[in-house]
Amino acid sequence: MVSPALFRWSITGLVVVVAAGLGLDLMEVDAAQYAAMTREMMDRGDLIHLVFRGADYLDKPPLLFWSAAASHALFGVSDWSYRLPSVLAAFLGLFALYRFTLLHHDPDTARRAVLVMGCSAAFLLMTNDVRTDTLLTAAVITTIWTGSAWMEHRRWWALAGCGIALGAGLLAKGPIAGVAPALALGLDAAWRRRWRRLFDPAWLLVAAIAGLMLVPMLIGLHEQHGPHGIRFFFWEQSFGRITGENRWKDDSTVLYFLHELPWLLSPWVLFLIVGLRAALRRLKAGGEQVSLFGGLSVLIALSLSQFKLPHYIYVTLPLFAVVAAGGMPERSGRWWRAQLVVLILVLAAAVVICAWSFASPVGTAFAAAGLLAIAWVAAAWRSAAPTAVVGRTVGTVVFYGLALNLHVYPSLLGYQANAHAGRWAALHGLGPDSFLGLQVAGTALDRYAGFTVPWLSNVEEAVRVIHPGVHIYTDPGHEAALRAAGLAPVRVVSWPDVRVQVIGLDFLVPTRRAALLEERVILRF
Repeated sequence: MVSPALFRWSITGLVVVVAAGLGLDLMEVDAAQYAAMTREMMDRGDLIHLVFRGADYLDKPPLLFWSAAASHALFGVSDWSYRLPSVLAAFLGLFALYRFTLLHHDPDTARRAVLVMGCSAAFLLMTNDVRTDTLLTAAVITTIWTGSAWMEHRRWWALAGCGIALGAGLLAKGPIAGVAPALALGLDAAWRRRWRRLFDPAWLLVAAIAGLMLVPMLIGLHEQHGPHGIRFFFWEQSFGRITGENRWKDDSTVLYFLHELPWLLSPWVLFLIVGLRAALRRLKAGGEQVSLFGGLSVLIALSLSQFKLPHYIYVTLPLFAVVAAGGMPERSGRWWRAQLVVLILVLAAAVVICAWSFASPVGTAFAAAGLLAIAWVAAAWRSAAPTAVVGRTVGTVVFYGLALNLHVYPSLLGYQANAHAGRWAALHGLGPDSFLGLQVAGTALDRYAGFTVPWLSNVEEAVRVIHPGVHIYTDPGHEAALRAAGLAPVRVVSWPDVRVQVIGLDFLVPTRRAALLEERVILRF
């Protein structure tokens, strides 16, 4: 179904798509914040004590900051060098997924699983909007692969690799890096009654390696936050979201991820449905159940959290990719034709977004290419051969990814005013004594300014620090308040602004967009 040649070309296309997005502006909130924190870490020369805007930070572990700082040191500070370590880890995760699948299935299934994961909406997102979850996902599937390899073949390199991958995952996002592999491997071993392998004392070596890797982080946590820092890492940050001890809470239901999972694994969701049904039917037949048990159990555990975001289930997606790969029928039929319909809908949406939502000459070119792609996909309808449909699915994802990274995201990020303002301040050589924010700020502002932009709480506070040469970044309402206070600033530049990470469908309608935009201004005194 997926020949080695098709697989190689598919991976090449995926690399091109990801490379096209490496240099895009970082989105607020998380990615821009983590990049700004990396800059603070480098400025302070302190790798074990995490700080955000000058204050002690207690939330995420340090691996993302360490890897980004190393990349900055090697290649200079840039958006692409911030993303690079996580992107490389994401492709390492695809390799680990291939090797894990190959342990239990044939090479064709392994190639299919990689394409489902790599050519998915989630993979495009995790290599663009880089957060801690990109590193975590790669570490978890690597832990599962090496752990499964140890259980199957008793190779010591696999046990050592499992310990390193587990340590990396813990340093990326905490205990979920251990919980997910433990559920996946443990439930599979219990189902197959492999008790001796499950309780093998050799697993202590994995724990020892991971524990040694945690030592620098734990020292920093204890020095900054005392025993509470250690408890936060091992309990509150993850398990506290279930018990209610963590401060993060929202009103999402336990069914929240049931509509996020299909979106994140699009456009392969039809095969995930088929694969889940087939895997459940094969339970008594024996064989690998790591992917099914691991994906479902971790999904259920995350659904019990009192605070949920779509990227929290990235760790389950490689396992569900194996399930989806097993759900692809060997012969043509209605499922393959249904997949062609999905692809045509995806391409039609791309044409509309490029030609209408963000109209431009580049958008028009992508829309024309999208129409040709629709004809190319439709041409496979008569045969609906599995190889042809898989190839068209990959081609659709590559096209859509290039349209996003070369046209849609650049257009959308034009509305991230904080990034533009920060870059403007850096271009004009301003610093924290001459560039301040009045009731508006953002992590991208600090990231692109190159320093922590001071925050002014109100006009009275602003009046006390304003002198000739000071620039204030604010909104029109506070600009009017400053003028009412007797000041006469000169408006230097302004930008439209929206939270680009959470735009709704209304924003894609050009005639409705203006009503959703706010304005940000820089005033010179």
